[in-house]
Amino acid sequence: MEETNFSFSGSIPGKYEQFLGPYIFEPYAVYISDRIKGDPKQVLEIAAGTGRVTRHIADKIGKDGRLTATDLNPDMLQIAKQLVSAENVVFQIADAQELPFPDNYFDTVVCQFGFMFLPDRQKGFNEAFRVLKPGGQFLFSTWDRIDNNITGHISRLVVKQLLTVPPPPFYGKPHSMFDPEELRDHLSTAGFERAIIEKVSLMGESNSAMDIATGFIEGNAIINEIMKEGPEMVEKIKIAIANRINEELGKDPIRSELNAWVGEAIK
Repeated sequence: MEETNFSFSGSIPGKYEQFLGPYIFEPYAVYISDRIKGDPKQVLEIAAGTGRVTRHIADKIGKDGRLTATDLNPDMLQIAKQLVSAENVVFQIADAQELPFPDNYFDTVVCQFGFMFLPDRQKGFNEAFRVLKPGGQFLFSTWDRIDNNITGHISRLVVKQLLTVPPPPFYGKPHSMFDPEELRDHLSTAGFERAIIEKVSLMGESNSAMDIATGFIEGNAIINEIMKEGPEMVEKIKIAIANRINEELGKDPIRSELNAWVGEAIK
């Protein structure tokens, strides 16, 4: 995950991985890694976060491939390093808008749920195109609308209802890149001529509604805004979210539909 004008550090990355990782990120990590074509030798992962996709790519490309997993946030990468021990993976701090790699270097470039956070999204697509070899494959994903991802939608509604001030702009970033035409425009402007953009629906599974609430609150920088209103607000908001999830989706464990856009382009 790219960090911009908000803090994604301290205990947040750990909660993000523990409670959101298995629930909303793992299904797409499996899906997008399965979309990798051929037998790439040099693979770049942008915005690797806590390494959910990283481990699957490492398995996919095997010992003869090399994966460079990058992220701007050192706290996220530190967790990824602890969870992914594959010998064919190298971790590196890097800005997706200014990748420190030569032109035409990678066979495959992958970015799961990262471009939404970039201050200049087009630069991210431009850089992916630049470092990709001619004929190379580019894979990426962005979340669909928040109201098409029910537990995230519930979480946001409750936070907006219970906070006394509106959440900062960063709070809406994860679900701010849901227009397929915008995605196509970014690809075209970057130089990609062959591209597929498709909506992909998968199922997410969590042990409990409270686990989901904990992930969306304590695994997100919104926790810092909630703490400003008082530590007691954290549990109040989590309980309200969990209760609403159980009301709408039933008893624990929770299964819910997830919706995202997946893009694939060839240079």
